[in-house]
Amino acid sequence: MKRISTFLLLSCSTLSLYAQDYAGFRTSSYAGATSVYSNPANIADNRYRWDVNLFSVNAGVGNNQLKYKLGNVGSAFGEDTIKSQLFGQSKGLTRALLNVSATVPTVMFSVKKWSFAVGARARVMVNVTDLDGKLADKIMNDFSSMDRSSFPYTINSNDNMRIALNAWSEFNVSAAREVITVGPHYLKAGITLKYLAGAGNASININQLKGTMGIDEGKQDTYLTNASGEIGMNFAGVNLSDFQAEDAAKTHGRGFGADLGVVYEYRPASAQKGYKFRAGLALLDAGKIRYERDVTRSGSFGINIPAGQQFYLSNLNGVDLDNYKRELGKYPQYFKADQHNAAANYSISLPTTLQLTGDYHIHKDFFVNLEVQLALASGKTKPFNAQYYSGFAVTPRYDGRIFGFFMPLSYNGLTKFNAGASFRVGPVFFGSGSVLSALMGGSHQVDGFIGVRFGGLRK
Repeated sequence: MKRISTFLLLSCSTLSLYAQDYAGFRTSSYAGATSVYSNPANIADNRYRWDVNLFSVNAGVGNNQLKYKLGNVGSAFGEDTIKSQLFGQSKGLTRALLNVSATVPTVMFSVKKWSFAVGARARVMVNVTDLDGKLADKIMNDFSSMDRSSFPYTINSNDNMRIALNAWSEFNVSAAREVITVGPHYLKAGITLKYLAGAGNASININQLKGTMGIDEGKQDTYLTNASGEIGMNFAGVNLSDFQAEDAAKTHGRGFGADLGVVYEYRPASAQKGYKFRAGLALLDAGKIRYERDVTRSGSFGINIPAGQQFYLSNLNGVDLDNYKRELGKYPQYFKADQHNAAANYSISLPTTLQLTGDYHIHKDFFVNLEVQLALASGKTKPFNAQYYSGFAVTPRYDGRIFGFFMPLSYNGLTKFNAGASFRVGPVFFGSGSVLSALMGGSHQVDGFIGVRFGGLRK
């Protein structure tokens, strides 16, 4: 578990951004090819005859414990700071999400009444769910720095503590068109089909852990006693202990996915900018990736450490995450291996969401947008799954042909309220969904994006 927590810390300290994907900018009428990722129907009869998203990067980290301030973002990502604030002794259950995506050229073009888009992107997600902050603090901190007064520490968890990492690439083909036109009422529909190439999946979960942590002053070590519960590990693809950058491009799992969407537009004769009101509904990231389980690293154990006996946590010092199964197997008196053979193949679900949007044209280039995200995927029964959080955002914007300014005001189940700002200047777009919150005193997320796109406007 020390290795797992350290891996999360290193991820958080390396990536200083958290993403509600393209916060603000994705509401723009001039988002072009980029808009296909929020609803495939968006590309039908849009502002451009053709458009190219040359590249875009969208990334970030968020949690329910640690707050980031704009003035001390650098120090906020130090390992000691995250240890004390994210996994502090009185922090309760910790939840966190790290999300990164990089888009290579996405090309959109129109053929008569149809619009098409072709593109690819790479994605990485790390989910931390219901991790006991006190337990993590005791395991992670050096013995010399521990507060002796907090021992013995009783663990009585009814939760399934879990950490999951998923990395994959997707190759997308989209098609959309207007399907109904009745007077000022327009209905558009679109679909994106995805080929999914999985780079790797790794997860560990500790379920129903009950026990006592104590101190052995003679050995200068902490131990677990009178403990019960279950611990499981699941691995496929890349080896986290010996990860190289080029490993992210390797394919270890395969699957298919889809995005589905519809958009309604009310276009009275008096409306400027094409419509007075627009509403959208999209099902995103439906699909699965199938992996071959690495049985040398994957397995599960029943925890049974009787009262009066101790399992010293120093036994796990220096053990790589990929070798936990082998190390726990050295102590069969405390960790009983599950003799039921797990299936050789298994499937992980994409982080499926349902997106609802409403966009109102106020006057000239001024709009206001409402977005609601409902998370449909969960890792509760399958701890290796990736998942987002439900939430909503209100984004007033100025959306001119050359320049756009967006101010997303959002709330979600993980990081609560955030205020951000993003911009579109010619072919360049950039911004953050939390920069204003960080400036005003603190945000539970740090995120940002940048990209370049260009296209040919319709006459």
